[in-house]
Amino acid sequence: MSLTSRTFARASFEAAFAAPAFARAMLDFEAALAAAEAGEDLIPSESAHAIETACARMVVDVEALVGEGKRAGTLVVPLVAQLRSAVGETSATAAAHVHFGSTTQDVIDTALALCLRTCLEEADRALESCVRALARRARENRATPMLGRTLMQPAIPITAGLKIARWASALMHDRERLAEAMAAGLAVQLGGSVGALEAFGDKGAAVRHRMALRLGLADAPAWQAHRNAWIDLLDRIGLIVVTAGKIARDISLASQPEVGEMRESPPLAGVGASSAMPHKRNPVGCVQALAAAIRMPGLLASLHASAISENERALGGWQAELILVPEIAGALGSSLDFLDTIAAGLVIDANRMKANLDAYGEKSAGGPERVAAAVDELLGALAPYLS
Repeated sequence: MSLTSRTFARASFEAAFAAPAFARAMLDFEAALAAAEAGEDLIPSESAHAIETACARMVVDVEALVGEGKRAGTLVVPLVAQLRSAVGETSATAAAHVHFGSTTQDVIDTALALCLRTCLEEADRALESCVRALARRARENRATPMLGRTLMQPAIPITAGLKIARWASALMHDRERLAEAMAAGLAVQLGGSVGALEAFGDKGAAVRHRMALRLGLADAPAWQAHRNAWIDLLDRIGLIVVTAGKIARDISLASQPEVGEMRESPPLAGVGASSAMPHKRNPVGCVQALAAAIRMPGLLASLHASAISENERALGGWQAELILVPEIAGALGSSLDFLDTIAAGLVIDANRMKANLDAYGEKSAGGPERVAAAVDELLGALAPYLS
């Protein structure tokens, strides 16, 4: 990851896909594979124990892994070679059983699912916290009048509660859709050379099921050729990033001094500082979210293009996806950093909202009361987060 990219990265998400974590996820696959095969009497239990022990103790030579991976076109060939060498130090028989019945794509797809799961479990917690915080702010500001705007021009009065409740509602539904997609998309990949579990005879499904239980992933038939559930999961990540971008756009417009109705957080020394203009305070959380949202459509377009694969295993498309997935997760991490910021410190200036409404709003009777039903409907849906 470049130095500039790291300034937008969420540290925990960066660590989730960093070399040590990804190498560990690949070794976890190999350990689970050996244990599952022994459980179905496909390899001796002594071999499985030796492989699991080596996986637990092994320190991967990352530089060798990368160098040989470039030559082989995959990280798995050198990883398996390192693992066989480590296992062979105690048992030549067990070394012959390393990676039995599996293939490159099985290892890397499962490792990607494991690394992404770490990020998405954190994302679920962050989204819950943000929705709760925004729902409370929406309730507090249910009747706080402000100017509604359409096509960037003054419209009719709304309330701050309506705007914030819409943000919370969108994130709530995004969280629900993400959970649904995680249940299907975070699945173990085990198919073997052509995705038919051909090395396991009639025990392939049982081996896969044991692996899924051990790794905490869904049990699904081999998905290396048709990746719909996986792509659906990544698409739903994209929706969260877009929602956060929309919220960031609203807040950044409202935080312009000539508008002055909201800020992403109270002033904090050094946050949003300008290198040339000391009077400025830039909305850096909004910058993070908008940069992520602007990148996301291109990432998802490339993801969908990569899914048009050749026959049983893809050439080029799948390999492109291996680069895209950490970037998609990284964009989500940037978005969550922004959502954490507004959950903790969104500033609402009711006086400035009223002044802008008085200056630019239409003067007919009713005012913000006309949107009260819409606010209450959203707050009703958000009730579980208000308890």
